[in-house]
Amino acid sequence: MIVLGVKLRAVTAKGDFGFSFSFSRNLTIIRAGNSSGKSTLVNTLLYGLGMEELVGGKGERALPYAVKDYIEHENTKLPITSSEVLLELENSSGQIITLRRAIRDQERNSKLIEVYAVAHLTKGEELKEATPTYVHDAGGAIRQEGFHNFLEKFLGLSLPQVAKTSPGECKLYLQTIFAAMAVEQKRGWTDYIANIPFYGIRDARTRVVEFLLGLDVFETNTLRNQLNNQSVEIDSKWRALVSNLTRQAQVLGLVFEELPAGPSSQFDSKSVVWKRLVSAAELPLGDYLVELRGEYEALVERAKQVNRVAGTEAVEDIDKTIAEIQEITVIHDRAVSSLGMHRASLREYELLLSEAQEDLERNKAAAKLRALGAAHDLELASGYCPTCHQTVEDNLLSHAVTGPQMDLETNIGYLDSQVRMLKRQIAGLKENIQESEVRVAELSKRLAAKHDYLTALRGDLSSGASESKAVVRRQIQIEVELAALDEFQRLATKAMPQLDELASQLAKNQSERKKLPKDAYSQGDEARIKVFEKLFRANAGSFDYESAPIRDIELSRDNLVPCLSQLELREIRRSDIKADSSASDFVRLIWSYLLALYQASAQPSMKGNHPGILLFDEPGQHSMAVDSQHALLIQLAGNTDLQSIVAASFDESETVFQQATVGVTHKLLQWEGKLIQPLG
Repeated sequence: MIVLGVKLRAVTAKGDFGFSFSFSRNLTIIRAGNSSGKSTLVNTLLYGLGMEELVGGKGERALPYAVKDYIEHENTKLPITSSEVLLELENSSGQIITLRRAIRDQERNSKLIEVYAVAHLTKGEELKEATPTYVHDAGGAIRQEGFHNFLEKFLGLSLPQVAKTSPGECKLYLQTIFAAMAVEQKRGWTDYIANIPFYGIRDARTRVVEFLLGLDVFETNTLRNQLNNQSVEIDSKWRALVSNLTRQAQVLGLVFEELPAGPSSQFDSKSVVWKRLVSAAELPLGDYLVELRGEYEALVERAKQVNRVAGTEAVEDIDKTIAEIQEITVIHDRAVSSLGMHRASLREYELLLSEAQEDLERNKAAAKLRALGAAHDLELASGYCPTCHQTVEDNLLSHAVTGPQMDLETNIGYLDSQVRMLKRQIAGLKENIQESEVRVAELSKRLAAKHDYLTALRGDLSSGASESKAVVRRQIQIEVELAALDEFQRLATKAMPQLDELASQLAKNQSERKKLPKDAYSQGDEARIKVFEKLFRANAGSFDYESAPIRDIELSRDNLVPCLSQLELREIRRSDIKADSSASDFVRLIWSYLLALYQASAQPSMKGNHPGILLFDEPGQHSMAVDSQHALLIQLAGNTDLQSIVAASFDESETVFQQATVGVTHKLLQWEGKLIQPLG
């Protein structure tokens, strides 16, 4: 992208005020004194691009009063009745457009950006038909009418979908990309890529670098995210189906075999067996149904034969039922006792797990501290007292306990195995508790039914009824249970093919997942990162970075920012250079980083996505040495396919300016007094 020109027009009662500049295709230096309008020019340019969020706000509120409220001219304040900015751009295909955006206007909203397919500022072509677009409203990066969607296509970019800090994905918005190309003065020099607007993008800075370098990681991450979302969906559907079946089964006193609570690619519905708890035994559901129907038929025959309930027979039924109640009561009491024991054991194991995990974390922290100390050659970390140089045990109980003792690493391994064992035991206990709860519920239900039956038998005996109420009551109980079991079988029959399909989807998901790169970056990505790393080091050297040996600087593969990587610290931590460097040296690193992003992206073999423009507002921060500023300008001018716009005061010194620009091919923009002047 090339910025060809920018124009501000502010209407007042005493005529039009503003500014109009054209830019070089290579290096343009904006030179002016402090408080004379350099940042106003830069911010207005960003506003015209719909990128004012990079300077801390949306809409005209991000701009200074001089372009929207009033103009100070000849010691008077002239209220601005309307103002607008025009910006002329050219893309890599040679297409030229002029953007027009209102700052203060009675009719046009500042969210409107009009696009004209003409070179209005550089060639004077008339603004005729405009394509209206909008910014800072929903869909601005996606819909055809959205300006950032238009600008993305104009620049020939294809922004990827990235993970959000909340569930789901969103587009890597164009504003995040521009944060690596446009650095404003106030907060822009505080980080490698500062002022990225917050859109809820996870690790936004890393995603920006990956995109500009053209890494394949987005395709990989997109596929991985799709597979992750699919696996979550499979898990959710599976657990919903199994939970529904389990809930229904518990009510009916059913247990199952070969039906995992979570999805399994090895699942086969034909292997699932449902069983009915009957006293202390478990009967397959089919056998139990046969038995239940047989009992029902026997009751029907018995009902036909009963005229009056014989006393002897009724007494025998009562005695038999009482014996059954006693037997079930004993089994029920045992089941309740077993359930209580399981619950008590679970509480005990959970307490043990909590203590083991706490001990494990403490030992890991101690090991980390010792390793960090060893990395810094601390004698205590090596087992010696720094004062008396005698050996120091890494065990607090070394004098209280006799016999062999475990060192930290052995203790960590032991505690880790204990934690894993306790988790397995807890999982097993939870399964036992669930099964015990089903058994207790089933026995309670059977006990209640037997008591009802006994009551009915005693009523039959006392009344001498011609029709046995006990038989009728038992028939009703069986009919209700058969209906419920038949409904459950219908539900299970419908669910099994769905579970088979989910298992098949999971198997395919796992197969696709195995094809993904094991590391975060592919071999091709790694090669591109190494090029970026090499260019960054070269830039840091040319800018006289001195806070650390340049050869020790590397790019972290966790977030792609420069880190100090000493051999002994490599396995423990990485020191962020920002914390270890002087302020001016850190700014040199930012120069090196942002320039290397372009240089790596521009490599013919890499085909990155950098738009080819850098906009630096006052890069000579923190009393930067003039030699370093000169080296920066040399580098910017030397990248002939890069458009650079640098706004700087050069300490308001002609000598500093001459030293910083000697031998540097550039276009100079400067003015006397204030930036905003009457337009001719």
